[in-house]
Amino acid sequence: MVNPTVIAVDWSGAKRTGLKSGIWLAVMQRGRLVQTEAVSNRAQAISHVQDFASPVVAGFDFSFGFPAWFARKHRCTTIAEVWSMAEHEGEKWLASPPMPPFWRDRCEVPVEQRRRRCEEGLRPAKSIFQLVGNGQVGAGSVRGMPHLARLREAGFAIWPFDAPGDRTVVEIYPTALRRLAPAHLPERDFSTKDERDAVLSAAVMWEDRASFANLEAATDPTTLIEGDVWVPSSSL
Repeated sequence: MVNPTVIAVDWSGAKRTGLKSGIWLAVMQRGRLVQTEAVSNRAQAISHVQDFASPVVAGFDFSFGFPAWFARKHRCTTIAEVWSMAEHEGEKWLASPPMPPFWRDRCEVPVEQRRRRCEEGLRPAKSIFQLVGNGQVGAGSVRGMPHLARLREAGFAIWPFDAPGDRTVVEIYPTALRRLAPAHLPERDFSTKDERDAVLSAAVMWEDRASFANLEAATDPTTLIEGDVWVPSSSL
């Protein structure tokens, strides 16, 4: 994959989205930031990603799956079934009050069941079941998973469930990527923290763009049902 368009999307879990809800898209091409803008809704963000010509790599900052025990409890054996479940049951989980194990007031999920395996080394990554507080990704993940199914149907490879191709989507964790951004970028004036996270994530993805061609589809059952977070090869 030579000189791909690299896109980072800072996602939002808001039920009602708008230009101020936190969805931000940043695009790098040939080492230059060519686009940085707020997007009014999740469907529009997905459409923007689909519009770019191949090769393209897009990173989204929400969880692509649940802890394996949750998927298996609901009799999901493939990630496609997980995404379908999220689309059909997700709003019930996120209701007020939320359905356990999702929570806003008090977490009753055992510590060992709160996170996916890939998140254990990414502290302070929040549990997908947490729906309150800074950095929480629960609602955004539940509302994002159905869009992964649509991207896959449109021909995108969703790593690590699929082997990367000319159009690939990966899960990113901006909190970790910010620390690896080129030195001059954090000094830039950003309009919001959402723009900051999208731009810095896109920059790190661009710097390590060669690594995307070396990614492989998962083969172990846990990763195939939970997903994984892309990290730059330099941090391994």
